[in-house]
Amino acid sequence: MNTQKLIENFLQLQNDYQFTRRAMMTKERFKDIANADKVRGLDVEDEMLKETLLEHVGHLPVLASYVYEHIEHTQKVDLGRSLIMLSIHDIGETKLGDVFSYTKTDKDEEEEINAAKKLLSPTMQKYFNEYEENKTFDAKFAKSIDVLAPLLHSVDLVGYIHTRFLEFGGTNEKIITKKRSLLEWDQVLLEVFDLCLEQFKRYEEGERLLFPIVEYDLK
Repeated sequence: MNTQKLIENFLQLQNDYQFTRRAMMTKERFKDIANADKVRGLDVEDEMLKETLLEHVGHLPVLASYVYEHIEHTQKVDLGRSLIMLSIHDIGETKLGDVFSYTKTDKDEEEEINAAKKLLSPTMQKYFNEYEENKTFDAKFAKSIDVLAPLLHSVDLVGYIHTRFLEFGGTNEKIITKKRSLLEWDQVLLEVFDLCLEQFKRYEEGERLLFPIVEYDLK
């Protein structure tokens, strides 16, 4: 492949990441767009209120690099390899779009995996397969970060994001059932998960929250 073609192909991939929308949204997007109109802010079909795939993937290495030295099994995780996995794990969404995690079927998963493998070189496919199999410490760490990232988006914007999450058909019980076991390999990451879920539970039950919320959250 010549260099010009290499750049052209990357620009197309970059464009796909920038314009593929996901169910989640950042509090910055909420502040800029949704808070001006709270009715629109709860419209789960509004594409402008969904984070881009690039926002999601960009958040992951920040979180991974921050918590890496604090986890129980730091010495068993190669951070660089985990970051590679995080950078490519959702590449299939650039062709298929995002399917809400808690309504995603086995067929959806299979289609996304097949789309990813068509986009990845053999070298990158090895990392992708390792991530999907979730057997190595590097893969477990990457998978855990992908689970925690949207939860950490929610703890200080819990009123808006968790309410919207419920409108998508999600519940605390679904999060626990589908995701908690992915964190059980490391006690620190599991505690982070459990504290996020405790914040959601307290919000739903009208109890004192563990973490303060941003001033522009829905009250």
